[in-house]
Amino acid sequence: MKRRRFLGSAGITPLAAGAVSARPDFAAVREDFPRARTSTYFDNASCHPLSVHSAQALHRYVDWETNEVGEPWWPYWAKARDESKILFAKLINAKPSEIAFARSTIETESNLLNGMNIQASGGNVVTTDLHFSAALYNYKMRQQSGLDVRIVKNRDWRTDIRDIERAVDRKTKLISIALVSNVNGYLQDVKAISALAHAHGAYVYADIIQCAGAIPIDVKAMGIDFAACSTYKWLMGVKGYGFFYVREDLQGTIARPTQHSGGVRFNYSPWTTEPEPGREEVSFTPVTGPGRYEVSYPSYEGAIAAQESLKYIHHLGVENIRAHSRSLTARLDKELPALGYPSITPPGTESPIRAYVTKDPARALERLSKARVHVAMRFGNKMRIAPSVYNNHEDIDRLLAALA
Repeated sequence: MKRRRFLGSAGITPLAAGAVSARPDFAAVREDFPRARTSTYFDNASCHPLSVHSAQALHRYVDWETNEVGEPWWPYWAKARDESKILFAKLINAKPSEIAFARSTIETESNLLNGMNIQASGGNVVTTDLHFSAALYNYKMRQQSGLDVRIVKNRDWRTDIRDIERAVDRKTKLISIALVSNVNGYLQDVKAISALAHAHGAYVYADIIQCAGAIPIDVKAMGIDFAACSTYKWLMGVKGYGFFYVREDLQGTIARPTQHSGGVRFNYSPWTTEPEPGREEVSFTPVTGPGRYEVSYPSYEGAIAAQESLKYIHHLGVENIRAHSRSLTARLDKELPALGYPSITPPGTESPIRAYVTKDPARALERLSKARVHVAMRFGNKMRIAPSVYNNHEDIDRLLAALA
């Protein structure tokens, strides 16, 4: 049976943007993720499974790309690209004119640092040890080249704003954080951090890959100046495609583009039969707006998957998504420590990511594997569990039984 016929027989219909369900039926949501039928998957903080809606859209694209049947994706693929930008902007309370496409979160943060040219100005960057490890590697490499980098250590797996205050001074140009830490799900007090940064003439960059789509984000209310994320985690998309938020008044000034992509116009034969007097032989118009940060075409597959997944997230409602995850993480917080797995996630954390210390990581993973339960083991003995929209309390029962 062809893929399209199979998906159609499953009753899958395209989602309409903006149609929000007040109280989603999460049992029905589970049916949208076939991965839930084959295993108990709690590793969404590493990579989120695709829904049948995104998969169907990708299958349609592959059918056209391979056999030129069905929807003509070229040159009409731009519709998916543009709608994904609009939907993402709405998700974080930004304007579409503040959103650029990006290939990865780490590449985007690196390009931002290059454009801000902090080292040449004699400035410094403040970050924390709960930022993503690859981002910290980036800062350590720049530190070797002379950049003043100040890494604030956590206290009991959370960041104390007073420690950040001690690291910030009049030369601080950027405070860079993971809004939600991939280590333990800790949600930074970004409003306090933003107030501190702005009081010193600095800016705030937030890596939002571990929270966009999982918890409410309002970049304006939070005081975030720059943010980036890929789509393959809580945005339920694919790798190689993401978004870069740049506050509109900072575009091209504080955040200067360091890679350029555009076109030129030739004003001589044989390119034109009638050259225009007074015009340069090779001329161009500089790209403005968020497009100045984009290099070449974004991933078609990424745009197509994001278009569907973002409609899906808006349809469910991020507040509903968070409430659903909260009911599951509450059980984990209560029952796993009682089984001998103490938590390193601060109490009351609103993200769906949890981490627990495991005495025997190899044995725990062996038990979970036999029960077909997937989690992540990070930093040696830290078991990370991250439930999403398709997980339910039966999944929690299976995990607890495997670890008991």
